[in-house]
Parts: sequence; structure tokens; C-alpha cells
Amino acid sequence: MVSSSFKQIPISELRIKLPKLRRQVQLGQQRIVVSCYGEVVGFLLPLDDVNPENGVPIDRWEEMPLTKFRDQLTESWELLQSGVDCIYLTFHTRRVVVFVSPNLSLYLPLPMIGNADKIFYFPADAEKYLSRGDVKNVQI
Repeated sequence: MVSSSFKQIPISELRIKLPKLRRQVQLGQQRIVVSCYGEVVGFLLPLDDVNPENGVPIDRWEEMPLTKFRDQLTESWELLQSGVDCIYLTFHTRRVVVFVSPNLSLYLPLPMIGNADKIFYFPADAEKYLSRGDVKNVQI
């Protein structure tokens, strides 16, 4: 089932609407899928969504004030590409929301897109079996 709390917006729109979106995300009313030319570059999520107790493996992270994040959005995206798992965004030195790398999408509560009657759930480690060729074919 696709969650209505997710919204996809381009990175340029995030720069403009960040103050309003920050409050909605912080309150858990909205989750943002950030894209650049159609490619997902990150997720703006409430802090609870990336809680290590929920199984999200965060090894490398940084903290950044919201104002700096807004001014240096492209550089922040590049941080995620360089191996940083997430950037905790702060407001008056307190963490309020988190910008998460697409590399962690397997561990996030993201909506499934497509026909709700034909959704497949794979374990997080399914890729290693598929890449080894252990699965010959799948019948539906």
C-alpha cells in the first residue's frame, strides 16, 4: 500500500520549501523523496524513521544546521554520494529531521509503487542471492 505521507519533490523545490517542509516532516505528517532529474538523491525523514533500534545501520553521519543545508544543498547531496549515510539537520543545535542516503532505502519504511495486488517483498539480503545466480526462475 502506498503511503500518502510520502511526497516526491525535486531538489530545487526543496531549497525553496525547506522551512515549511521541515515542520511537516518533523511532526511526522510528511516524508520527502528528493530527486534530481528523476533520480532519487535522498530522503528527508523524521528522526524516528532512522532510529537504530528500527534496524537502520547508520555508520557514518554528520550534523548540519538547516540554514547551511539549505544554502549548500548540492554539497549535502554530494556528501551522501561520498558514503555518508545521513545528515542530521539541526535547528538551534537540536536535531529536528534527517536527510538520508538512498543507499539505506532497504531499511526505511518506504511505500511500494505499483499494483497493490502484485507487490513482492524481498529480504534485505536478497540481492546477494540474485547476484550469485542461486535463483533460477520465479513463478507467480
